[in-house]
Amino acid sequence: MSAPVLAVVVCRDGESWLPGVLAALGEQSERPRRVLAVDTGSTDRTAELLAQARADQVVDDVLTLPRDTSFATAVADAVALGKRRWADPGRWLWLLDGGSAPEPNRLAGLLATEDPTAAEVEPGKLIRRDVFERLERRPSPSPRENARGGFLNRGGVLRLLSSPLFVLTAALLLFALINALIAGRLGSGLAGGRLLPVADLATTWRDYLAAWHPVAGGTGSPASPSLLVLAVLGSVLGGPSVVVSLLLLFGVPLAGVSAYFATRSLPVPPLRRAIAAGAYALLPAASLSAGEGRLDVVVAHVLVPPLLAGIAAVIRLSDGQWLGKVCLTALGLAVLGAFAPLMHLSLIVLALLAHVLLPGETARSQRRVAGLAAVVLLSVACLLPWPVVFLQHPQVLLHGLGARAVEQPAGAWLLALSPDGSPASWLGVLFVLAAVGALVVAWDKRMLPAAGVAVFGWLLAAAVDGSAAEPIAGGAATVGWTGGPLVLVAVGCSWIVLQAGRPKLPEVPRVFGLAALAVVALGLVASSAIALVGGPLAPAQPWAGPSGTRLVLDPGPQPARLVTGSGPRFGDDDLAPAGSAADWLRQVDDDLQSDDPGRVREALAAVAARGAEFVVVPGDSRVLELGRGLVNEHAGLPDGSRVLRLLLPSSPVKLVGPDLARQAQTEPEPTPEARPLPVAAQLPNFTVRISEGGAGRALVLGAENEPGWYARVDGMAFPLATAWGHQVAIPLPEQAAEVQVGFTELPRTALLSVQAAAVLFTLVAAIPGRRRKPAPKP
Repeated sequence: MSAPVLAVVVCRDGESWLPGVLAALGEQSERPRRVLAVDTGSTDRTAELLAQARADQVVDDVLTLPRDTSFATAVADAVALGKRRWADPGRWLWLLDGGSAPEPNRLAGLLATEDPTAAEVEPGKLIRRDVFERLERRPSPSPRENARGGFLNRGGVLRLLSSPLFVLTAALLLFALINALIAGRLGSGLAGGRLLPVADLATTWRDYLAAWHPVAGGTGSPASPSLLVLAVLGSVLGGPSVVVSLLLLFGVPLAGVSAYFATRSLPVPPLRRAIAAGAYALLPAASLSAGEGRLDVVVAHVLVPPLLAGIAAVIRLSDGQWLGKVCLTALGLAVLGAFAPLMHLSLIVLALLAHVLLPGETARSQRRVAGLAAVVLLSVACLLPWPVVFLQHPQVLLHGLGARAVEQPAGAWLLALSPDGSPASWLGVLFVLAAVGALVVAWDKRMLPAAGVAVFGWLLAAAVDGSAAEPIAGGAATVGWTGGPLVLVAVGCSWIVLQAGRPKLPEVPRVFGLAALAVVALGLVASSAIALVGGPLAPAQPWAGPSGTRLVLDPGPQPARLVTGSGPRFGDDDLAPAGSAADWLRQVDDDLQSDDPGRVREALAAVAARGAEFVVVPGDSRVLELGRGLVNEHAGLPDGSRVLRLLLPSSPVKLVGPDLARQAQTEPEPTPEARPLPVAAQLPNFTVRISEGGAGRALVLGAENEPGWYARVDGMAFPLATAWGHQVAIPLPEQAAEVQVGFTELPRTALLSVQAAAVLFTLVAAIPGRRRKPAPKP
């Protein structure tokens, strides 16, 4: 039914709420005769959304006015346009803005209680057109009416405080703060589970830019770009550890807000979007991952909804602002890829599938191909040289980033969106039930893309859950964690519910619907809180032992670690060991945990040759007894472990005489009786002065021999050799000379330059430009 009403929608930067208001207008049981939209100088996508709404005949016309236009003036100009176009646009004016998304029976109710004397020119009101025109004949509006046209008034503040976005954000922030207080995690410096302690800002920058890393015997593998993201954000927010803590503690509200804004282009009322965003934010699988320090899943939980919306915008590419959309989406994909490379690849695959399956005219298809190609290439270029690691070590896609861990397969629990079958994550099944219910009782063809995303996520989760491989840093072969793919399933299920049409069943009484919604909300809050609080994430404890290089025996199934400084830190387990370092660590671990004195002593000699000063063993270890004469007791640790000091020469650079040098060329490990001379130098770059000596002597480095090492003797390039089967050796001349040793940084610097150029271009191009406003229509 059509009522004699002219609906006037006044917009200013209404990208986030306009689709919901327009959708609500279309759902009115008694619809207005005409709908006019007034854009008062918006700088976001409001103009694009209004143009599409006019093309879809959702609004009858659009009027563009300057940004400083008051609400009352915007309504007056809209009424004047309506009278010019239709002579009689309607007896009543219905005034709307972002804070007044109407319920389906709102207009019918206003008309039933109409007051011919009402003269309030403010959003949400119904006013007689002749009364409004009499008010407009005054020489100037009163201060009271001017105040109503502004934003900072009591009504505007009340509308803001009661808006769905504000309530959603406040509720989720309260949830996050309460959980942080209960778990004792409020603060920076968190660690536990798959999260290793995060270094300070200077160390994080150094770790990312370095060409060689003293991890697992040394490696020239490129560092994860997640260090770059943490370093950049940490430069602004107070350090990388603060950034990580903010993500882990406030990932729930961040995910809710990002999901709310990601759905702004859907023709759905804001309240409905807020409810769906809140449910998605409380996804138990994501909270479980956050409690276990899985930073990759937390980042995916926050970024996947807006990135899917960005990919959809790139596929549409209906206006000239395509470069900004492409670059903003590429930048977001690069950040996602820095923490969750599998999700980065998955979204690219989804984008390509959407391009193949969705029809489009020739011109738009060409723009779509260019846009998608730019998204893929720019997002990869912003991650250089990290993508090369994926080609050499594809298991990174399976395990993601973080400390090594042994995962348990989820099996059939994947259907309930549970990554491990723990009770705290069982209520993820609510997302599946809601989506299935929407498909059955409120089918709409717009659900097909959402269903495709959910099915793709499930298939990806099944592949991750069914594949086992050794982590990049070495260790026990294990399946992957399915938290990231299940986030994709949850997005698809939420999207299905938001796209639901009118139910085919009789309407449920409102009280029953509210009761069911309350039960679901309480269930998600409880399960998400339990999953979040129950994880091992906690404030990082400082290392209580000596700070020198040490070999640490893991009491579990993981091989030993070779650690330098205060301990392993975020990013160390994402570096690919060089050469046979992983196999060497596994063999040394086996030897030290054996009951054979010969094997234990040989392993201690090999550890000393790598430059280790200490060995950290479990409390019940027999290394001290079996390796007597080579180690002694140094200290005990709070967890019951013992620190043993090596009595063998253990500097990272050693000088070996001719006989020992010949032995190093043929033997896989040094004998416990070998006594090289320590050299005061630190890896990877150093310069030493050597005196005259016998022919055949050499410098041996406690580092894996890999491409990138170089040596110069008196300024001339000198060939390298291998000692003990896998360590760097520099043969020395008989005469005195100056020896310069280093690890080349040229390839790393070149790739970092390409990455910096790609990031800078993408960042600048992603900044929104000034939108050209269409001229007012007569």
